[in-house]
Amino acid sequence: MILRDPVHGLISFTGEAEAVIPRLLDCVEVQRLRRIRALGLASLAFPGAEHSRFAHAIGSAHVMKRYLSRVAALDAELPAADRIDAHTAKVALAAALLHDLGHGPYSHTFEAVLAGPPHETWTSRILLDPDTEVHRVLAEIDPAMPHQVERLIHGESPIPHLARAVSGTFDVDRCDYLTRDSYMTGVRYGLLDIDWLLQSLRLYVPDGAAASGLAVDGNKGLTAVEGFFLARLYMYRQVYLHKAVRAAEVIIRALFRRLVEAGPPAGTPPALARLLRGDALTVGAYLELDDHTLEQAIADYARGDDPVLRDLSERLRARRLFKTMQLRPEVETAVVQARLDEVLARCGVAPAYLGVIDRVEVRPYSEDRGLMVLRERGRIRRLVDVSPVIRGLAHEVFVHHRAVFPPHVREQVGEALAEFT
Repeated sequence: MILRDPVHGLISFTGEAEAVIPRLLDCVEVQRLRRIRALGLASLAFPGAEHSRFAHAIGSAHVMKRYLSRVAALDAELPAADRIDAHTAKVALAAALLHDLGHGPYSHTFEAVLAGPPHETWTSRILLDPDTEVHRVLAEIDPAMPHQVERLIHGESPIPHLARAVSGTFDVDRCDYLTRDSYMTGVRYGLLDIDWLLQSLRLYVPDGAAASGLAVDGNKGLTAVEGFFLARLYMYRQVYLHKAVRAAEVIIRALFRRLVEAGPPAGTPPALARLLRGDALTVGAYLELDDHTLEQAIADYARGDDPVLRDLSERLRARRLFKTMQLRPEVETAVVQARLDEVLARCGVAPAYLGVIDRVEVRPYSEDRGLMVLRERGRIRRLVDVSPVIRGLAHEVFVHHRAVFPPHVREQVGEALAEFT
């Protein structure tokens, strides 16, 4: 199989181990990812951000293929137990492809607004359900493979460096989504030097350990690793936490809260109605939910009788978003929320949850001993000990603090919250 990809160029899955990828791509559970945007509502701020979880899944599998190739070139540095055989390579490629299988509509936005299991749990349930196509394909290769893939996705493997490559601070998932999100949004800050990152990877056996750890060549790859963590920070600041994206997410959270409060109206998709009522869903029912399902429901709500639901739905469809106001990081969120509630009540805005104080903290780097630096004469050092850039990031917390509210009360909110800006 050879595919064209805007981020990675030509992607090929032609080797023996890679034959698992075309078989999995044809499964209905994987094809569903075509109908789920990777960045949820971000296309309201970045028109190009229409790429799907399906494209990201393929990109992640491609990066895993390249990682496996790099590890194969380092065989001489590995204990026999840490070498990756053909079966383990299949498991790794499948895990990279299927790691986001359980995402709901609008990806992380959906998970944030509705109670229920997180997408990681749904991924496990889909993989382990004998009635799903992905389970059957994996089980045909090896009856133990569905469980092996599921465990690797959750960072469990007899080979520690492989677990880190699938679920770690510096993994194939992040290598693809940072690059892909950057390219598709037109924000160049997230572009990574993946070629050099992979080329500079090394494996080492820590003192007293039986298994290999992941390291970067300190002479070649340190700048590329610094660029990785800076890219992640910049993408949070410029894309993931963009004020229009956060405003849209406040609207959809309010919409779902209204649905829970008033009950799902007629025409709500059955699986969504059950979720709103707090009922448990089968895997089959959950897989009925995708962006198209939710968008059709929102279109119906925009023509419905509930004035709050109608207004919120029309806002999403017509991109009439709420306004935002930047707040100082040190301001107490509860205090500002109380003041905002007072203003909205005076202005007759109801329900109160149409006005929200949105606070997010981003920590650019947390200590990660799963990725070390290999220096001269085989010395192993921590990233924070050899990189002033990483050391600086490790001590920083970037706070995004905003008030989000309906546009027609902008002047009143501005006056009431002026002391907090």
